[in-house]
Amino acid sequence: MSASNAAAIRRRVGAQALPPPAASTPNTTSTNTSSSTSTQMSLQQVISTVDKRLTQLETLAKNNNSNNNENNSNDLSIIVEEFNTRFEMIVAEINSLKDIVMKLQSYTMDVNKMLVDERIHILSDLGNNSVASSMVNTNNDAETLTSADLKSMVEQELNSGK
Repeated sequence: MSASNAAAIRRRVGAQALPPPAASTPNTTSTNTSSSTSTQMSLQQVISTVDKRLTQLETLAKNNNSNNNENNSNDLSIIVEEFNTRFEMIVAEINSLKDIVMKLQSYTMDVNKMLVDERIHILSDLGNNSVASSMVNTNNDAETLTSADLKSMVEQELNSGK
């Protein structure tokens, strides 16, 4: 137990007086040499070293910035080109839709005109037959034919044809 007490005393009191283990000796000597070299540099040497490092950093930053600007301009031109092609595609689709709507409207107008012409033709044919037959009736009955009567006759004729 006296050996353990002696070791504890040595650790407490003599930790600074004892040399460190052999494995950590190279680390302490390298730190001592670097600290001694940094203290041996004059103020002028420190300023010149910092200036050199700043100059190197600035040139690297400028090179990176110019490369980034070139990349950004290339990327921007690619993006603008993509937007332009998409815009042209949308314009083409809108023009196509406009043409389709115009064709549909003209077709609808043609069909409506044809239906109106057929209706006029049918009504004129029915009106002549109805007027002729009603003239016989009106001569007998001495009544005049009104538009409401003509309409009811056309409706009766159309319903009897079905």
